[in-house]
Amino acid sequence: MIEQAIISALRESRFGFDAIPIFFNHIPEDVEVGAMIDTPIPGYEIDPDWPGYFNDMTELVIRHPDPQEGFRLCREAMKILTVRSQTFDGYHFNHIRPVTEPTAYPVSASGSREFAIRFDFSCYRID
Repeated sequence: MIEQAIISALRESRFGFDAIPIFFNHIPEDVEVGAMIDTPIPGYEIDPDWPGYFNDMTELVIRHPDPQEGFRLCREAMKILTVRSQTFDGYHFNHIRPVTEPTAYPVSASGSREFAIRFDFSCYRID
């Protein structure tokens, strides 16, 4: 899974993401500090001319009660996920790069604060 490969990139960075739980498409309500790779609803687009090749976008969501710390983690993730020609978990990434500045979502009814960045990526499966 592409998401798992991106999660591995974050965990292997040694910039603090190894100590933060990172989820796929959902952060449980009881998690105060965490990160999530969120995939597009229709899924990642497949290149019809190059089977196994993907050129798409994904989003990283950070949950943190402190807005300054939430934005700081977003900026760290932007550095970590600025990637050229690296392999993670069975995918070779030609690039991963941020395409937006961090943004804050409205505070949820439970008081959770979440921040997000979108990333563009180009990769292929290594089979």
